[in-house]
Amino acid sequence: MIDKLVLRCDFLKVGYPARWPSFHLVELGVPLEQSVNRDGQVFRTRHPWESIPSSYESMAFKIFDNRYDGLDLFYIEIQASPAKLMQGHNIFGSSDFYDCCQTLIDLLCTTYLELVPYLDFDSWSLRQIDITYSSRAKDDREARAFINALQNVSYGQTKCRTGYDGTAYFGKKNSRLKKIKVYLKPAEVKETIRKNVARIDGELLNDVYTPELLAFATGLIRWEVSLYHRYFERLGLSNRLDDIFALDTFSPAKLNHYWYIATKDLFKALEGQTMKLINDTEIQDQLRAKFSKTGKTGKVSTVLADSAFRTFRDIRRDGFFVTSEGMARMTFYRHVKMLTECGLSRAALQNMNGLNDGAQIIPFVRFIQVDFAAQHPGWYQPQPAQHVYKSSGLRLVA
Repeated sequence: MIDKLVLRCDFLKVGYPARWPSFHLVELGVPLEQSVNRDGQVFRTRHPWESIPSSYESMAFKIFDNRYDGLDLFYIEIQASPAKLMQGHNIFGSSDFYDCCQTLIDLLCTTYLELVPYLDFDSWSLRQIDITYSSRAKDDREARAFINALQNVSYGQTKCRTGYDGTAYFGKKNSRLKKIKVYLKPAEVKETIRKNVARIDGELLNDVYTPELLAFATGLIRWEVSLYHRYFERLGLSNRLDDIFALDTFSPAKLNHYWYIATKDLFKALEGQTMKLINDTEIQDQLRAKFSKTGKTGKVSTVLADSAFRTFRDIRRDGFFVTSEGMARMTFYRHVKMLTECGLSRAALQNMNGLNDGAQIIPFVRFIQVDFAAQHPGWYQPQPAQHVYKSSGLRLVA
């Protein structure tokens, strides 16, 4: 599903050579802020982020006016969750990119009619898209335990940065390419309901959270990928909305693909056979069966397997990273590779710290099965798209 969109549109340039129009922001009818110096002179008139209300949730909107400085930019930006605008919640939602984009643009244009003639509709572009899919645990407690364990996982350039209970973040905080967030959906829903109670329209907003909807949300693990315009530029894709619509580069199937390639390193770290119980003898037997060598005299050598087994016991006792610092890096990762070939996932190894012989390891593979065909409950009846793309250009559709 499309969980969030950030869209940008330039103002129309005028004259020849083309230049930004010289009107004052007050003519657009938007709320403004100004700074005042010690002499009482007003300067730096600006449009702050504002919330445009809808029937359910609001949409963020801002005018960026850099006509008279080195940036030489003059544009608007809007951002919102299409699902929340359309239906009041984002437990599940639409993957129709055109319908989602037009929902945001329509809300802007109907709210600020006087703004429309000043905008260059051909310049609408995508700045960010959040693509989200869900997997499922048997209950919220199990889902929370899994997500908290993810905070110790890393693979290649995909490393978990500081998270909090029920949430794990991957990727640099200030990345201009992509970010990944894994979180417990029911906790977010409960917090939303709690905040709505304090609002004047809170009862109306909370009506969408029916018992059936809350039951479907139970145990949901959300895999949210934020992809920025530079990410798609590196893939050789245009960010102009007209190009995206015409080439259908954001069809539901292609959204699945972008989400998959963005998360593949993370899922690589979680690969491995499900093992609920770690038993020393079982691990040692598997290592010896796979890595023992028979010499010319017929004698079987288990030196390599036993060396990897000792590393396993060190990891289990002292933790993944402490053990890695106490031995040669090449040897450590060779042993890790041997252990993963015996069915232990890298993620399970990274979560072994102070575990005893009978410790239960969270079976990661059970939680990473994202079924794209089961993102909606069986009782859900999708509504027809409110906007259908027409190749004549990006304009309001009646």
